[in-house]
Amino acid sequence: MLKKEILSILKSKRVLIIVFIIFLIPIIDINMASKEMRVSYKREHKEEILKNEREERIEAKKQGYRFHSSWITHPAYASFLSRSTHGHSTQIMLLWLLPFMVLNLISDRYIWEKNKGYSNIMLSRGTKKKYILSKYMASFLIPFIVFALSLLLNFIIAQVIFRTGDNFMGIEVLFNIKYGKWFYLEGKYPNLIYLLYIFVTSCLAGMCGLITQSLAFISKRYTITYILGFFIWMWLQTTPYNLTYATQPFIEYGFEDFIKSVLLYVGVGLGISLITFIFKVRQDEL
Repeated sequence: MLKKEILSILKSKRVLIIVFIIFLIPIIDINMASKEMRVSYKREHKEEILKNEREERIEAKKQGYRFHSSWITHPAYASFLSRSTHGHSTQIMLLWLLPFMVLNLISDRYIWEKNKGYSNIMLSRGTKKKYILSKYMASFLIPFIVFALSLLLNFIIAQVIFRTGDNFMGIEVLFNIKYGKWFYLEGKYPNLIYLLYIFVTSCLAGMCGLITQSLAFISKRYTITYILGFFIWMWLQTTPYNLTYATQPFIEYGFEDFIKSVLLYVGVGLGISLITFIFKVRQDEL
């Protein structure tokens, strides 16, 4: 039932358009980052820039102040989740509008099936529990996979465009054990830490899928599902441990903030899904 669910979704033109948008936004972001950080100019004037840096580094050591590199930004810091572009507009488009993206990918499909009577046909081929579980599994897996692939593509492009880059725009002062082990690890293993954030962000996209799927099960109406989906997601953004802590590496918040933010979103997603699942299984009608 899960395989059929996924295959039927992938045949939808609307789904393909949303997938294209999810892939396009991080690509636009890395292009913006490349222009804002003048990567082409720096490569053309590499010898001059590095020569000036060597002189400035010596002078900084003599004068006793901290030297900050102006060389190419590190690929991990230039990638999408690090929000290095001016205004963070691309991140707002994708992460703040996540319920809209996820609903159009998968979560509102149940409403269409219910209105067309297709859900009754599916129930004739299996139990209600299997039908609901397949919906939940697809609602998590499809957003997870799509976002993971999109963010990985952005990261790979960053590795090519920003190759040899080692500049963290001044935040490297935090990459010291005295500021905590998390900052130290971010500085020592920036690419591995960034991959961890890709995994976590993709999981949270899956959690958003579970939340919106639950709302679709309960309301059975497009308008209510979309409105409640945005309301819950925006409410989560106003909490002390919002999405930023869980999805943005290389910021001045530590591992404790990261974990609390992740637990908040996972807890809300699993909690709403579990309550809805129990309610729908016990309900007389689907």
